[in-house]
Amino acid sequence: MRPFLFVAVLTAATCAAWSQGVERWSVKTSVPDGTNFSKATQATLTDLLALPDAPGVTHNDKRYDSARIPAQAGDKFPEGQLVTTTGWLHLVAGETDGDYHIQISASATTGDHCLIVEVPNPDPKFTPSADLEPKFAAVRDLIKTKMLAGKDPSVSGSVMQHPVYVTVTGILFFDDAHVGDQPRGKKGMKAATLWELHPVTAIAFAAQPK
Repeated sequence: MRPFLFVAVLTAATCAAWSQGVERWSVKTSVPDGTNFSKATQATLTDLLALPDAPGVTHNDKRYDSARIPAQAGDKFPEGQLVTTTGWLHLVAGETDGDYHIQISASATTGDHCLIVEVPNPDPKFTPSADLEPKFAAVRDLIKTKMLAGKDPSVSGSVMQHPVYVTVTGILFFDDAHVGDQPRGKKGMKAATLWELHPVTAIAFAAQPK
């Protein structure tokens, strides 16, 4: 594991540009110790979109700045769980915190009512673990080369002319920075939940449902 040097590495100018998105940074760019990448929990996109807000967690809750939210009794999908789901990828955006912001929905025709999943930049300045760098790089390379014609996604969001059906694997993360806010989402596609897969550790094209 590389020592976490996020604050030390960034210049003042870069920090100013990163005023959004750095909340819970050490949590959403890492995976729990002992994560077995070959044993992700299968979850339908419908189940993930229906997840309620984490109980008792407030806006930018200081208790969880650098810690995962503890599982509650009976939780089927606790924060920190490695999950695989499948859906239609409608949009990719490049965010100021270095992430690829991705919106997937259960519909081929609309990206509304979506799940947000995010892939950190594999550069050491953004990713605290050398073990995760190749995973993030592989995900972003597939998106860039196979979906965006070799170009980086726009900040406002690159919308797929033809949405693609994908399987996505990543760590469940609750984005408490948006508790109490209006629904998130770019290009008029509203997220259905504050839960995300963040970081995404794998993505692949999937057979379209019949």
